[in-house]
Amino acid sequence: MPRVLTLGLDGAAWHKLDRMMDDGALPNLSRLVEEGTRAPLRTVKPPVTCPAWRCSTSGKNPGKVGVYWWLNLDRESGQITSPDARSFDTADVWDYLSEADHRCAVVNVPMTYPPSELNGTMVAGFGAPFEVDLDDDPIAYPAEMQSRLDEYDWQVGVDDVNAPGGVEEALDLMRSRFELLLDLLEEGYDYVHLTLFYINVLQHQFGDGPETERGWRLIDEYLGKLPDDLTKIVYSDHGHSNIERTFVVNRYLLDEGYLSIESRAGDDVTGGVYSLLQRAGVSPRTAGAVARRLLPKRVYERIVESGYPIPTFELATRVNWEESDAVALSQGPIYLNRDRLGDDYERFRRELKTELESVTVDGARPFDDVAYAEDVYEGEHVDDAPDLMLTAADSWEIYGGVTPSTVERQVTSWTSGNHPVGMLLVHGSDVTAGELSTQSILDVAPTVLRYLDCPVPTDLDGEAFAEPFRDGLPDPGTRAPIAPSDGSDATDDDELKGRLEDLGYLE
Repeated sequence: MPRVLTLGLDGAAWHKLDRMMDDGALPNLSRLVEEGTRAPLRTVKPPVTCPAWRCSTSGKNPGKVGVYWWLNLDRESGQITSPDARSFDTADVWDYLSEADHRCAVVNVPMTYPPSELNGTMVAGFGAPFEVDLDDDPIAYPAEMQSRLDEYDWQVGVDDVNAPGGVEEALDLMRSRFELLLDLLEEGYDYVHLTLFYINVLQHQFGDGPETERGWRLIDEYLGKLPDDLTKIVYSDHGHSNIERTFVVNRYLLDEGYLSIESRAGDDVTGGVYSLLQRAGVSPRTAGAVARRLLPKRVYERIVESGYPIPTFELATRVNWEESDAVALSQGPIYLNRDRLGDDYERFRRELKTELESVTVDGARPFDDVAYAEDVYEGEHVDDAPDLMLTAADSWEIYGGVTPSTVERQVTSWTSGNHPVGMLLVHGSDVTAGELSTQSILDVAPTVLRYLDCPVPTDLDGEAFAEPFRDGLPDPGTRAPIAPSDGSDATDDDELKGRLEDLGYLE
């Protein structure tokens, strides 16, 4: 009976891994690359953990699953809410495999909280509450798996990798994931998935520094412990590239009169301080992170509430939606106020797209693409998608908060940002050595289904890649989709927003 492991390395990119392999830092990965098939892997837009991982496990673009970023915007009210597992209007690969009597173990996929029932076991990934009582809070299915997590000193996440001991905590967390994986591989599952989320966090915070390299060396150590005869699909949800400059979209919208935000007394004062920090080469967000650790909570909150930078998570309380035509979130989405624009909507959207396409900074464009929603997405949820989608050019970050200037050197604590091209590696005794042209992240789910001789649902967007497999893939045909067993709208989840802010997504 064939079995397969899909191993998710959040944010992995070949150009970074190749450099470390050339330096001899990743001997086990080097061997897998030499023996297996590799390819670049293009992700969804925007290139971000949420929704990319669930798009990969469902084989569908965000227009079908109905989630586009870490936060959703309700156009009618201007309310910004947080999705969870039930917000994704889709079944996933493990649902189809479970129905076909394949045993599945799914560990640490972001946005799988609360966990769902399946033929096997699931441990929810990022999106679950950090302060979790493993005796009471259901982050795993079934109950027996929940009780096992104590054996691995299981933690959902790390509060701050920049804090003293934070990197060690992240490495210990990654070890716990791999130790559980190794045990699960001995328990007869046909399909096993593990996502390593915190290697992405280390890259965001430390770039290519020694802290990140320690994470990759740990991953490489465990790659060497995986059975050679196990078919492995190793892939990432997006790539990574260094950040040199930031385009502050909401500042642009403010300056053009398209966005209205509530003014506060401290804006001018903190705007001046912000500019001084920028000229001194200090990221105000980095300074803010230090202040948050050192100052009493009440003092810190008064400073933050007094002015710049206005972080993304504060947009819901600062934007005057009824007086705004548009608002942006980080990493690309722009939402238009359709009720306010009325019959002028299409003209405004067309002209805003043209304006943004013409933006240059020192002769260079900060965006590779400015696209209409219907040109990026397809499916029953396209009407809820962002009206425009920006794609950042190399070395640029798109920031959804508000600062005094449209173009900044470094706004957030990140030194490395998401890139639309990640990595794919297939390895096993039934896999040939070679390279493929760029594949899609949506291709992973149908490949797994066909590998395990399971019919492919007719609503998937991806196409299975058969080239790496010596004997090709079975062709079990197609089947009708499974309707999602549960569903819910996004919620105003302060816990998730706080964790996203800590990681830099909502700074």
